Amino acid sequence: MVKIILLILSLISTITVHILANVLPINDQTTVSILNRLPIFFTPAHYVFFIWIVIYLLLASWIWNSIKEYQATRHLPLKRVLLFVITSILHSIWILFWHFEQFNYALITMLLLLGTLFLLYTTYPVKQPNWMSRLPISIYFGWAFIMTFINLDYLLTFYEFSGLGITKSLWTVILLTIATAIALHFRYHFADRAIVLVFIWTFLGLACRHLFNELLISTASIFLSSVLVVGIFFIKKTPPKE
Repeated sequence: MVKIILLILSLISTITVHILANVLPINDQTTVSILNRLPIFFTPAHYVFFIWIVIYLLLASWIWNSIKEYQATRHLPLKRVLLFVITSILHSIWILFWHFEQFNYALITMLLLLGTLFLLYTTYPVKQPNWMSRLPISIYFGWAFIMTFINLDYLLTFYEFSGLGITKSLWTVILLTIATAIALHFRYHFADRAIVLVFIWTFLGLACRHLFNELLISTASIFLSSVLVVGIFFIKKTPPKE
């Protein structure tokens, strides 16, 4: 019963901090207003960020299913519970660092959140009989990758990174290519389509935001989205021969 209470309280606290960050707002600025302060290119259209609503609803359903599973089997892995609690703490800490403009620490916290989500993600076997049970964590994990890229781009822009002779648009395309490789990795090695959908959602949002203003980014976003769509339907790990 304590495990269930920890899960519920962790989700409620995370949602509460997220809401207060934009309603109060924390340090007199909203999350998006800080994001809009700098001309970073790896930022999708604002509607893409409504994915947080989907993530929180999915996490609520994940906890509900965990409760039902616990009632049926009296089993709920302690590792999974503790990792979820840690992700909630890190998420809240990231919001505070972001709002108080501690962008170095915000990126470090986001990387820690990403790593913790990966550990939580791997508590589910690759050949999970019920893939829906892993779906909420997959979506959250995929979005954490996107947030990490956004944080990195923001930090580099904040410190006026020269680009080493490479244009900002081309750097964005490089980041998009790396993101595509990550998505395809999880599609192939973990048979996970949900993570890929998060990347497609983001890439299309990038194309929508830049349109003809940054044609290279828009074109790359649409092309790589197409690559990911193909990956969803045609990439399949071949089982080893006996």
